[in-house]
Amino acid sequence: MKKLMLFILVLLMIPLVSAQVAVQSFSASPEKVSPGNKVELLIILENVGDDDIRNVLVNLDLSQVPFAPLRSSSEKIIDKIKDGDEEAVRFDLVVLPDALPQIYKIPIKISYNETVKSSLISLEVSAQAKLDVILEESEIIKVNDKGAVTLKFINNGLTQIKFLKVTLQNSPFYEILSPKSLYVGEVDIDDFETEEFLIISKVKDSRLVVDIEYTDSNNNEFKETRYVDLSIYTLEEAKQLGLIKTSSFGIWVILFVLVVINIILYRTFRRKKNVN
Repeated sequence: MKKLMLFILVLLMIPLVSAQVAVQSFSASPEKVSPGNKVELLIILENVGDDDIRNVLVNLDLSQVPFAPLRSSSEKIIDKIKDGDEEAVRFDLVVLPDALPQIYKIPIKISYNETVKSSLISLEVSAQAKLDVILEESEIIKVNDKGAVTLKFINNGLTQIKFLKVTLQNSPFYEILSPKSLYVGEVDIDDFETEEFLIISKVKDSRLVVDIEYTDSNNNEFKETRYVDLSIYTLEEAKQLGLIKTSSFGIWVILFVLVVINIILYRTFRRKKNVN
């Protein structure tokens, strides 16, 4: 009786052993995809058993990842995989616009002959970092002024910026009075940070030379040099543009002198007229 039961158990296990489907490999084109873009996923399935397998259902579970099927469903059916053969199945996906740059694991379910197998593949979402540097505010108007310049660092990309360090280079255009290097830290997507430097302007229409170092959310390192123009005028230009207020005391002195001159001229004229 025991031998009979063991024989039956072996017979039940034979189909399971002789019919097996496994993920042999997978690839993505492109390998790294940006939010809002399309990606083609190619999965190679292999029949590692001894029997042909029919009606193999391949299902991508996209419920917890920022991907959506494009022009098709997230399920594909393979009519038949012969023993020892491979079959390819393709999925066209689109990355949702709000996807954060990182590596995402996508569960796969392979169903055949009342058997369900689970596997995992991964796709990397990558976005190019974009950091703009602009002049937010300047206290400097004319040459040889001392004042603060405030720079704004704007994250216009689709990835978070981390470990931002800013260095104002030495230049014959200006003298730096504050620390040259400042640590900013993180700048979130669609956000900005500001930092202030204290300088003395040396020339008209100066230009700041700013080095920036940072990493993106995938820890890729970036080093760039940016140039920020300053509108700096000569003393005469600043007065003409009304950027410097003339002292009211000086104006009153000039008016007083003119009045005195007019009085003297008037009296001189009257004396000559009386003499005549």
